[in-house]
Amino acid sequence: MSAVVTSTAITTNALAWETLAPGRTHGPAAEAAALRALLAAPDAPDLTDRIAIARQRWPDDLGIQLAQGGWLERIGQPDAAEACYRAALDRHPANPWPDVRLAELFLRQRRGMEAAALVATRIWSGTAPEATRISLLSRALLAHRETAARRDFLSSLLRGVPDDRFVLLKLAALRFRARDRQEAERLFAAARELGPLPMESQLLELELHLVAARFEEAYRLACALHARSPERPDFARRAIQAAHFSGRVPEMVALLESALRRWPRDWLLVFRYNRCTIPFTADRELYDILAEQAAATAGDERWQFQFAVAGLRHGDVARATAIIDAVSPAGPVAGMAMPLRATLNAYPPGTWNNPRGVSNDPAKDMQVVGTPNAIATVIVLAGVQGGLGYLPFSLTDGLLMRRPINVIYLRDLNSRAFTSGVRRFGPDQAAMITGLQTLCGSLGVPVVTMGASVGGVAAIRTAALMRAHAAISFAGDIRYGADAGDDGLAPASAGARTAMFSTFTEAEFDIVALIRSAPRTRVHQCFGADYAPDREAAALLRDVPNAVLHPVPGCADHFAIEHMIANGRFFTVLDQAIATPAPP
Repeated sequence: MSAVVTSTAITTNALAWETLAPGRTHGPAAEAAALRALLAAPDAPDLTDRIAIARQRWPDDLGIQLAQGGWLERIGQPDAAEACYRAALDRHPANPWPDVRLAELFLRQRRGMEAAALVATRIWSGTAPEATRISLLSRALLAHRETAARRDFLSSLLRGVPDDRFVLLKLAALRFRARDRQEAERLFAAARELGPLPMESQLLELELHLVAARFEEAYRLACALHARSPERPDFARRAIQAAHFSGRVPEMVALLESALRRWPRDWLLVFRYNRCTIPFTADRELYDILAEQAAATAGDERWQFQFAVAGLRHGDVARATAIIDAVSPAGPVAGMAMPLRATLNAYPPGTWNNPRGVSNDPAKDMQVVGTPNAIATVIVLAGVQGGLGYLPFSLTDGLLMRRPINVIYLRDLNSRAFTSGVRRFGPDQAAMITGLQTLCGSLGVPVVTMGASVGGVAAIRTAALMRAHAAISFAGDIRYGADAGDDGLAPASAGARTAMFSTFTEAEFDIVALIRSAPRTRVHQCFGADYAPDREAAALLRDVPNAVLHPVPGCADHFAIEHMIANGRFFTVLDQAIATPAPP
């Protein structure tokens, strides 16, 4: 259909207006509303004739003209729709809606730069509703792929008016992603001074609280957001996370139980559950709630994988293994599930039977497993899943018992990546180091620390501070430290824990300097040879005399520990770490 309505078409399709609104006067506003409703329906009838008649009767009505543009888009005539919107803009230059419809058309056509230009020159300073302008701003911003270009685009919109707060919030988000927390905080504060902030922006404020370790402020804000929008599971997840980091265990458990009962099939909620430190009795009750949903969620691999991770923790190994074995190699969780599948299948099932009774109860923040005639003591520092990679301590022990070693399993109940120590030793890291030195001294054999990801960084720090024989870090990001949040080195995928670690350690050495300060502690850094973030982090140790790099061939992800268990290199590195004499 042409954008121009012909008299022939109107004559041929002339309809009595009573059929449109029988028994009452049908004006342009009512007809425009009716057309909008029909366009919004998934099964709208052919509106070509009706719009043609309406345009002839009310040629100056903007609502009907915009409806015509919408219909032209719907029937696959975007050029005619654009002409329609431009004609509406010429006829109604002061009305914001032709600009809005034109920008939306550009975005649907992937003409992002044209949409961004329209937002910058007309829409952002115009009179469209606030929510409409913010939405278009967010979508148009994506047209600029480089961070610097996005920053320049946003900065060009600042006009010294209250609406600047929305632009400042987006600038703050850019600085936050660049790990420039100080500038992000400044921009957020400036936005707050200009007026009320949208609810979504408070999620950024919550993240700022978390990464700055302001956990009480984070908890209060998260609970307020959850109370205002109790129907949103994402707000419930944030409240659970904040309760966890603030050490509010009863509140965390209550929030988890309420959320899991309301949204038991939300896989992100199960993900959050797996990363919380929960008293084991309560943990089991929550796991049982999830088990009731296992059959109903059989087609959701994300949910199933998170449920399997919980199953490993609860000793439901056969069921968890069956779930992981069934994951599609091309599915959404394949990157995590395939390395874990290889790990679990690399050894006989009896390996995971936990004959030495190692507990996964987080209340047991230290467990010591002694071995007669041990040749070393290995200290395993838990990562965010509460174990070594995806293996809980009960399964990790199935591997370590294959060597004549003592094992000390440590958990950080403070959720501070061990920077505040282990509670049973005392109130801080120094007490933990002293306690471990005393304990390991009584065992009388070389000490090797071990951990994966954040636990790997903690293993390096602990070994260097206690002057241990060696440390084994599986993909620990040694860029954490005093400057990790500000120098742009942190990987883009790093989350709140990365930034928090920098906050916890900002008064101390960075990790590379700490390793150099303990020259007789040999650090073994294991990482995926094909995973750029971990490979780049490991490169910082290339010239450190007491560091040994172990690139894992074929590993293109962060799960170096699972790959190394599966291919046998786990024991190769462990044996090397124990046997190699300390550097001179």
